[in-house]
Amino acid sequence: MISKVLLFAREKGLDIKGLTYNSAEVKAGYIFFALKGVHHDGNAYIANAIEQGAVLIVSAQPAAQNYQVSFFLSKNIDQDMADAAYEFYGRPSDYLCITGVTGTKGKTSISYLAEAALAHGGKKVSVLGTVNYRINGQVITDAPNTTPLALPLFKLLRQMQDAQTDALVMEVSSHSLEQERVRHIHFDTAVFTNLQRDHLDFHLTFENYFTAKKKLFEELLSSENQKSQKTAIINADDPYGQKLAEMLRGKVRVLTYALNTQADFQATDIEESLSCTTFKVNGLDGKINLLGKHNVYNALAALCIAVANGVPEKTALEGLALLSGVAGRMERIDEGQNYFVFVDFAYTDESLQRAYKTVENFKKGRIITVFGCGGDRDRTKRPLMGRTACSNSDFVFLTNDNPRTEDPNQIFADIEKGMEDFSNYEVEPDRRKAIFKAIAMAKENDIVIVAGKGHEQTQKIGHTVLPFSDQETVREAIRGRHV
Repeated sequence: MISKVLLFAREKGLDIKGLTYNSAEVKAGYIFFALKGVHHDGNAYIANAIEQGAVLIVSAQPAAQNYQVSFFLSKNIDQDMADAAYEFYGRPSDYLCITGVTGTKGKTSISYLAEAALAHGGKKVSVLGTVNYRINGQVITDAPNTTPLALPLFKLLRQMQDAQTDALVMEVSSHSLEQERVRHIHFDTAVFTNLQRDHLDFHLTFENYFTAKKKLFEELLSSENQKSQKTAIINADDPYGQKLAEMLRGKVRVLTYALNTQADFQATDIEESLSCTTFKVNGLDGKINLLGKHNVYNALAALCIAVANGVPEKTALEGLALLSGVAGRMERIDEGQNYFVFVDFAYTDESLQRAYKTVENFKKGRIITVFGCGGDRDRTKRPLMGRTACSNSDFVFLTNDNPRTEDPNQIFADIEKGMEDFSNYEVEPDRRKAIFKAIAMAKENDIVIVAGKGHEQTQKIGHTVLPFSDQETVREAIRGRHV
């Protein structure tokens, strides 16, 4: 027993039936964790939780009154919640074969590619990632967080254990590492993709950002992790990846992948088109139905994951070729039109630049871009994205992209600081109208890139979450134009 909360409950003679931080989910015999978030304070819902049947309240704040149920004052509620979840659900991370993928870019694509390679190798595969959570190929729910909070995370892990999952691939965000959401998740394999400018509103400095990512690999080395075949998979072309490889060699198995550096899995003979990408690795032919050299990196990482899980290289490569695409990752929208439209999740200047680089060799017409920047997020990247969009496009429609509680006009003003030397853009706050304008402008062989939201199915304006899909809006615009 490592959970102070559950030990306290046992000493009080409580029969615990469940754990939650959502008062609406409380049932008789539950522990309610009163989390204080950015927008909501769980302490305001304690009375409601008790009314619903909670038998123990856990809070980082002293009790506001004498409650009719037991109260536990937590010095670190994130840790206490993770400890309780780990114990309550039977320590499922000890029994699952878990791969954690971290890095600025590539996590989602790698998880999809790895799922395809592992499944082709006969494995039952579960995935926790940005788009959704899947157990043995079945979608359980859309993903509210890239990495779930401890309570839903361990509940999902227990479901996977019960479903006899052979391999779990989970995206691990820097936020989740800092906030200890993956505390007690014992990884068999950890993957590092790359480190680029992002999330500095949260981490403040690039070194802090790297330090957060490094925690995933430090977990591999921890005494609590008793997994027998621990493996680190590292992008050897990234300088931070090289630092990690040096730190880990001789302590765990290290598999490296690269395009430009000698590595265990190095891709050569890369051939790109607007429909697929082919390459060779270790004398074998590889093919992915994804665009761009960055996706060759992702394919190599997925190949390494499959190999680390016992799938032969040739079988894994065959599996990679079976994946048709990844939602919102340079996803081609084809309604039979004579121009190209791609929906991409690019929300930094580096990822936007990568999207342009992906299509530049196939450009026969113009490039038209629709993009914006999210509100309540890193402001430093906004002018960089504006400059990148204008300098790589023939025309740009600057629009809203989840402004949240921030004034959209302030977001536009920040972005336009990087567009001062350009006149090839128009501000159209309505994202639907911006997409329709871009499609109306497109001529034969033009390339339209709708960037920023990717797989997302909502638009967040103020505290309101509205249904919105870039893919469906693009299809509607194309069909409306060509009826």
